[in-house]
Amino acid sequence: MDYEETRFWRLFSEQTGLQAESEAQRLAEQFKSSRKRAALIAAEISRDSADLTQHDISHIDALWEYAELVCGPEYTLNPAEIYVLGIAFLAHDLANGMAAIPGGMEHVRKDARWLDILTSEYRAENGIYPSPEKLSEPDPEMKSRAISRYLRETHADFAANIPLQPYKDTATGESFYLLEDAELRNQYGHLAGRIAASHWWPSRALREEFGVRIGARASMPSSWEVDPLALAFILRCADASHLDSRRAPAFLRAVRSPAVASMPHWVFQDKLQKPRIHDDRLSYTSLSPFGRTESEAWWVCHDALVTLHHELTAADNILSDSGRNRFAARGVVGISDLEELSRNIRTDGWHPIDATIKATDVITLVRRLGGAELYGNDSSIPIRELISNAADAVRAKKSLLGASGARPWEITGDVTVSLNDEADGTWLHIHDTGLGMSKNVLTNALLNFGTSYWDSPSSRRDLPGLLSSGFRPTGQYGIGFFSVFMIGRSVRVTSRRYDAAASETMVLEFANGLTGRPLLRNAEFHEQLVTGGTEVRVLLNTDLSEILTIDDDSGILETYALTLTQYCAWLCPALDVNLYVVNKNGERVLAVEADDWKRLDRDSLIDRLHADHRPSEREQFKQVINGDLEPVYSPLGEMVARIAVAPMIAELRERPDSDDTQGTDWLSITAPLVVGGVRAKSGMPNCAGLIVGKTLRAARDVAIPVISAQDFSAWATSQAELWNPGWDNYMQSASHNLVSLYAEPGKIPVGETRVGAVTYAQLVEYCKNMRRVILLQDAAWSNYCRNAVGQHELQEDVILMHPGFSSVLSGGSDPYGGRDIAVYDWAGHFFGENSVSPNSITGIIIRAVAQAWSIDESELHSSYTGRKEDGKRKIEVVGVSKEGDTVKNVRLSVVAVFSRE
Repeated sequence: MDYEETRFWRLFSEQTGLQAESEAQRLAEQFKSSRKRAALIAAEISRDSADLTQHDISHIDALWEYAELVCGPEYTLNPAEIYVLGIAFLAHDLANGMAAIPGGMEHVRKDARWLDILTSEYRAENGIYPSPEKLSEPDPEMKSRAISRYLRETHADFAANIPLQPYKDTATGESFYLLEDAELRNQYGHLAGRIAASHWWPSRALREEFGVRIGARASMPSSWEVDPLALAFILRCADASHLDSRRAPAFLRAVRSPAVASMPHWVFQDKLQKPRIHDDRLSYTSLSPFGRTESEAWWVCHDALVTLHHELTAADNILSDSGRNRFAARGVVGISDLEELSRNIRTDGWHPIDATIKATDVITLVRRLGGAELYGNDSSIPIRELISNAADAVRAKKSLLGASGARPWEITGDVTVSLNDEADGTWLHIHDTGLGMSKNVLTNALLNFGTSYWDSPSSRRDLPGLLSSGFRPTGQYGIGFFSVFMIGRSVRVTSRRYDAAASETMVLEFANGLTGRPLLRNAEFHEQLVTGGTEVRVLLNTDLSEILTIDDDSGILETYALTLTQYCAWLCPALDVNLYVVNKNGERVLAVEADDWKRLDRDSLIDRLHADHRPSEREQFKQVINGDLEPVYSPLGEMVARIAVAPMIAELRERPDSDDTQGTDWLSITAPLVVGGVRAKSGMPNCAGLIVGKTLRAARDVAIPVISAQDFSAWATSQAELWNPGWDNYMQSASHNLVSLYAEPGKIPVGETRVGAVTYAQLVEYCKNMRRVILLQDAAWSNYCRNAVGQHELQEDVILMHPGFSSVLSGGSDPYGGRDIAVYDWAGHFFGENSVSPNSITGIIIRAVAQAWSIDESELHSSYTGRKEDGKRKIEVVGVSKEGDTVKNVRLSVVAVFSRE
């Protein structure tokens, strides 16, 4: 049906009276002129949004027919309303193409949301945030996807201005408008644009925006009032209901070849026929069935009809409640009954059943995955998560203000932790002066379990420019807040946006954990946040001393409770925002100054990082550290670690309850990894200091460094040059760490010969005159010597080595108790079965032998990797054993034998 054949259009020609006829004719002619121009713009949409179904003038024209169907034969509009609705039809989707935006790409580049979307696209493809250089010259395919996504997310915003904005001809300088008639443009352009934009608003927002009817223009009959609320609902319901083959013809689908994600939309709309009214519901049918390979398209169709159903029911509720005429269509047939829907929209060879993955008991799911079953029984986790969230809010505010050009002294924000004893118990307070949350974020994004707000369309809409400002959130999974219920059931979240009035402070209360509905209310005067931000208050159900006592996984340390200041500094040793603690005297003291880990003296940082150890043990750590804590920089020049090698410490302990009254405990110092400034459970053993890491899973307990193992090479080499020979007995793991971090061996003992431990340079000299070299595992020789009596001596051509790979990082267990491969093999030892990694002791020894013999080490590599091809262990004479006058050869299974020939 042509739009001029619809009943709504014919109302233009059915007016009586000279004034009504004249004005109606004028409106009809002006609309036709606007339609011609809109058709030219709409034809360009496919260039920028090729995956979208048909959005040209045919879709716009079809809205007249669908509006009439939805409203019903008795619904009436006056010519002024028809004109405004028609202009809204024209404008609502035009900005899905760049042609509708004056200035085109130049205009888009000035919009902060463009860089946000480009940043999001880059991160989705590469798993990391892009550098500014990557954003300035994006990959063409990525740019194309970003343009399509940008237009999709912003086209409704641009629609508001399309009826008013000029399109300038750069050749002549002449300006053109969608609405040629200046008087009509000035009178109705703004209203039509707002109605066009509203098709992407929440339906509840329409009543507030369009609740007032607009009086008739002076030149028009007084009865020609415009009801923008009714028109807005007509547009959104007609748009949602236009689901038929005109929007996705099969031939056009073949020509465009839309992306895989868009294909189901094309398939289902090509199959649908025009709907009809059945009682008070729209009934859709398909001419051809959906086969098994088209099941996804059927479900996309189902979801589209569910959306339409919700639009129709919302429109009916709001129009009815406001005393306006109701539409004839108030729902969709079959939405609540899949069998009924599948009879109308047929399937072939399969049966649609409601078998989607469900979270039937959402509360239990949140309690488990947001609590101990995800994080373990660690009471530090909720405090860690709350401080991390607070720090994210401060970082976000600072990034947003910095990007907006605020002066440095205007950009402030910090986090404060305090404990208050009240009549009902002890309350933990974590307060930040960061971004704060609006009512919508507080009641939606915060409570939307498993969905992160920071990289969502809502965030890009609420906080344009944030993601591309350099802000990098610690929270990425949308579950951290729920860990708070591990330590308390009564929780109160008070928040206001940093740019909102104090009177807009809102309070969200959980009186009984996750079992009851939270209460949202306006903050009382004494609760209002003066500077904006968020405060989370938790009534503790866990003993405070238990929270402030740090568990020792090894079982060696004597545990004791820390002060709140010590505890927060230990937990958040490298926070990049100021962290304060309110002490017992009510004084606010600085626990961690933003980024002070980069400049603190060595001993102060060690005291912070190892506050869980006795002071005497911390002093021992300081004595064995290999010099100062040396900085490590990323390839971009950012400091990402301050570390130094430190050996294990042997300590005799009295054990009065044991027959062995004295025993040796080995104390080792580990440099923790920190994510967002907060410590994870991963670390680098036999090192002091800390390392900036990135999380590997939602619990944020396991992490790897933000840089590669190769990026530690310069630091590792400098540590190798400082090697103290007196450490040899205790430094085997440390030497493996340095080699794994691509250190040039320097003074590190890399193996042992009959003359003792040798460095790389010594091993090269030792092998120069050798015709053959045998590599023997040190454990094999050690076991023989321990189990056999007499004196034992290695053969001259034998090199003892430790061929195994010890993980550079600790804390790499997966949730099921196994090794987390991403942590265990972060240093990249595994190049393939039986291969030799260059950053291993084996690789170093092979390099030394090759250098001594002046050959390419690849020749020895092939000999090493082929040593087990025959499936037999190689047995060699590796030494002699002397007991009295008896001398015998020691024959052991060896790792490899290299012959100079």
